[in-house]
Amino acid sequence: MRKYQPPTREFFRLPNKIFQVPLDATQFKLYSYLVCCSGSKGYCWPTHDTIMRDTGIKKSSLQKAIKALKKRKLIAVYKHRNTYGYSNNEYHLLSLDNPEVYRDLDSEVDELPLFIGEDFPA
Repeated sequence: MRKYQPPTREFFRLPNKIFQVPLDATQFKLYSYLVCCSGSKGYCWPTHDTIMRDTGIKKSSLQKAIKALKKRKLIAVYKHRNTYGYSNNEYHLLSLDNPEVYRDLDSEVDELPLFIGEDFPA
């Protein structure tokens, strides 16, 4: 039996902490796709059409997933304009060390406390 050889091309790595983040399947798929596109740079700018074509995510689901990933502070989205004048979104992957990543988005508390000793708003 041959010893396992890790792949050298056409694969990407996800941070292990991503499995602790409460994401639905569409959000996880989109996050994984953005990690794949960004490589070691930490940012990428695929168009919505490219994302939909490559992942099979429908437009309304894609927009909701982007919004959820932004709210969870997994990604930041900026406008990107190329040299030909066309613009689309530039997606920056953010650190998974932010506690905002792990909180329940359905809770009524809009913000985490700023300081450890601070109470949650009522």
